[in-house]
Amino acid sequence: MCFETSLSLRIVFEWLNLSISGMKLVVIGSITEDIIISPSKKESRYIGGVPVYAAAIAKALEESIGIVSKVGTDFHLNNLKTLHSLGPDLRGFKISGESSMVFENRYTPKGRRVQRLLATSEKITFSEIPTAYLSISCVHLGPVFNEIPIELISQVRKHYKLVSLDAQGFTRSVDKKKGHIVLKSQVDLQEILPYIDILKVDDNEIKCLTSSTKLADAIATVLAFNLDFLIITRAHKGAIIFHHNQRIDIPAFPTTIVDETGAGDTFIVAFLLTYLATVDAYYSGLVAASAASYKIATAGPFPTYIRDDILTKVQTFLATQKHPPTS
Repeated sequence: MCFETSLSLRIVFEWLNLSISGMKLVVIGSITEDIIISPSKKESRYIGGVPVYAAAIAKALEESIGIVSKVGTDFHLNNLKTLHSLGPDLRGFKISGESSMVFENRYTPKGRRVQRLLATSEKITFSEIPTAYLSISCVHLGPVFNEIPIELISQVRKHYKLVSLDAQGFTRSVDKKKGHIVLKSQVDLQEILPYIDILKVDDNEIKCLTSSTKLADAIATVLAFNLDFLIITRAHKGAIIFHHNQRIDIPAFPTTIVDETGAGDTFIVAFLLTYLATVDAYYSGLVAASAASYKIATAGPFPTYIRDDILTKVQTFLATQKHPPTS
């Protein structure tokens, strides 16, 4: 896509008179191009990144979100059309620099992902958050590879009632010999945890952040910061939610594995949107798990499922529970 075309579309988006009425959530992070290589060596390319999967699940749940993200002038026109079709408020979308964030995700027959970073985008600064977004109650920070500066976390703390962080982008480094992404913490917990309410990680990321070899030790280290929520996703083992140190176990719903990319993003955004409406951590976790199961069974970020599908799976599960935990 040429720069003039992308710039023209950007201007159109900025001139749209979109209302933030009903918007619950602002999502900040890089929009990416994801190259997915399956065990059969089949290659697919999708628009991705936390804002895209956030927009997809918001659309499925019939919710409104705003996104803050930067892409380069290499961003394809079809990707821009796809982003617009998912329905997020795009006042925080910006085209700047030459390159967008590009990942190659190669999956082994056992489901393990080997990731390579092919290109990076510019960092996102606080000044790029639209003023209108500062009146929304909740912000979710979703870095994928250090595109969110540490100082942005303390800056948003001053404006949002609820600050959520998926720390995956702070646990990634590139192996110089093999070229693929490896787990390596890029932050000090003291730099980030005092400024957030919700931390979302997977079980390997939390051990990486805390330099722990045991999950229990990693959890104890993070809980010492007195977060409102610690959310740990564990793939087929489900998820663990700590709400003010009370543990809530969330099962993984049975599903067909088609494309696991974006499952964690789907989980946390579905959780946030549901919790903001219900203030029920257990129910929100179940909705998140149901949403993630549908995402895993779907190629790319395009939701073929709707709100009723997600909630029906939750209700079916709850009907089998004699004494479900309460939050």
